[in-house]
Amino acid sequence: MNQTTFREFMRASRAAHAQPLGATQPGSHWLSGQRLWIYPLAALAYYFCVAVAYAYHLVWLKDPQLSVLAVDCLPFWSASHLALQGHAVDAYNFGILKPIEEYAAGRPVGVLPWLYPPTFLLFVYPLALLPFTIAAPIFLFGTLALFVKVVTTIAPHPRTALLAIAFPGSALVLTAGQNGLLTASLVGLGLVLLRARPILAGLCFALVAMKPQLCVLIPLALLASRSWRALAAMSVGVATSLLLSVLAFGSDTLVAFIHNMGLANSFVETGRAHLFRVPTVFGALKLLHAPTALASVAQAASALCAAAAVCYAWGRPSAFGLRAAVLVCASMLVSPYLYDYDLTWYGILIAWIVHHAREHGFQRGQREWLAVLWLAPIAGLTLVSHLHVPFTPLISIATLWMLIAQIARERSAQAMSNTAASA
Repeated sequence: MNQTTFREFMRASRAAHAQPLGATQPGSHWLSGQRLWIYPLAALAYYFCVAVAYAYHLVWLKDPQLSVLAVDCLPFWSASHLALQGHAVDAYNFGILKPIEEYAAGRPVGVLPWLYPPTFLLFVYPLALLPFTIAAPIFLFGTLALFVKVVTTIAPHPRTALLAIAFPGSALVLTAGQNGLLTASLVGLGLVLLRARPILAGLCFALVAMKPQLCVLIPLALLASRSWRALAAMSVGVATSLLLSVLAFGSDTLVAFIHNMGLANSFVETGRAHLFRVPTVFGALKLLHAPTALASVAQAASALCAAAAVCYAWGRPSAFGLRAAVLVCASMLVSPYLYDYDLTWYGILIAWIVHHAREHGFQRGQREWLAVLWLAPIAGLTLVSHLHVPFTPLISIATLWMLIAQIARERSAQAMSNTAASA
């Protein structure tokens, strides 16, 4: 194939598979940049209506059955309280933790154990210096601000901040009181820094280890891409934070954490967790009443495929936006224990896909799929809980497949370009 023929082939291929951001009919697509303000504003209007209804039931009707907002932040505050009193190890004792949670909430609460490694105690340590009603909003809205900053850095656009704030994953974390926005921001920031400041990137990745099930594939990606400085910084960062936590809170906290590690998985295995909110292969099969052995084998296969995808994307040259998207997506397919509030990572995933599309154009149907990803964090609460069809892990699997296929196409096109150039 001569060089002129190759150029014509590549032009036709791009026209068939991509829709560049500067398409000839701006605004014609329902997800065009000009219309991006409509959908997040509609979501914010819905959140406002829900907030008004909640306030009405709380203040006017004084509904005793109304759940506490940011209830999952109670273990953070209560563990902080115990740590400030010099009894950090008692955070892992639910019999001691529960009365403190109920004191902070001002009413009885459900089963809310502290399941995090002692390194996360370093994050939440100062929370109990303030009342729960003040500390929780500071923690949650502070992590939201960080999330918005990271997303706008990855995919700068006049409406990116609005989309990040209205993202259903953000709303879910704020109402649940979880740390999904924090972990998503840290992995996103680490990927932003990786090429220019690998040591700082490694330190960001080390902080993600506060939720170990989400950081398993990061060292594999760094190893496959030979990012030695980032890998070394991550290793030193994890070791240092663990050492500091042991020095601050005692080695008993580490022993207690290891002892409690099986508790989270047992919640999923026994069905004590809300399985419709667990977007993993294991959780989906358990919701369908599959045997635990079968669910475990399927989850192991999911983890192996995710690791293979990361090795494929990071082991050879690829567009960095696609590499980053693969790592973020694959990280959600490893652990059997994941909750819908961890799907805030979809916000970072969307940002990296858009980052790549700004230069190379959107694939056909890709914008519609990004809308699915944007809405996916609330799928468990709105659809799976009623339909009892656990499709949420399929969203991550399908997205990872699409990304790997796109990388394969681009590598093939690059190889043909190199061959034509050398001919």
